[in-house]
Amino acid sequence: MFPTKIIRRFFALLVLAFLPYMSFGQFQSAEIGVDGLTCSACTRAVEMSVRKLDFVDSVAMDLSNTNGQLFFKKGAKISVEKIAKAVTDAGFSVRYLNAVFNFSNVSVEEKFCWTYENEQYQFVKTENKILNGNVTLKFIGEKYLSKKEIKKWSAIISIAKGKGCNAKNIYYVTL
Repeated sequence: MFPTKIIRRFFALLVLAFLPYMSFGQFQSAEIGVDGLTCSACTRAVEMSVRKLDFVDSVAMDLSNTNGQLFFKKGAKISVEKIAKAVTDAGFSVRYLNAVFNFSNVSVEEKFCWTYENEQYQFVKTENKILNGNVTLKFIGEKYLSKKEIKKWSAIISIAKGKGCNAKNIYYVTL
């Protein structure tokens, strides 16, 4: 019979091995900043492009702030990449993309990786925190930030690549 100490270590290692593949909650909504919106027709073009996404429940665009709020269908698989593509397909660029994710008592820190709907996410520039409830995540990457803003983050992303998550396609997020 195995000693209790060995069994505990085995189960602890098992949990740690599968932690990156566990789901912690669900995306609730997103806010997108859109560069180039100058008129109601532009706003409508972005709105209609985003509405075509099968996981989007509703969209509320704001021309005066050149941004939009997206609300997602409950239980639907969300793709932030498709959101950014919908904006660029409408002829505009993404200035920022923030999404609200519902966490359930998850401890995060710099380089922490987690998986949601078979996609991996890695925290950058993040202090040790316990996330509980709706938390706004800022997406970091060329598709999700303005050119000016991505210059500020490029060194951080370069350092983060290859450290933490083990997937080829990783979404970098911060709080």
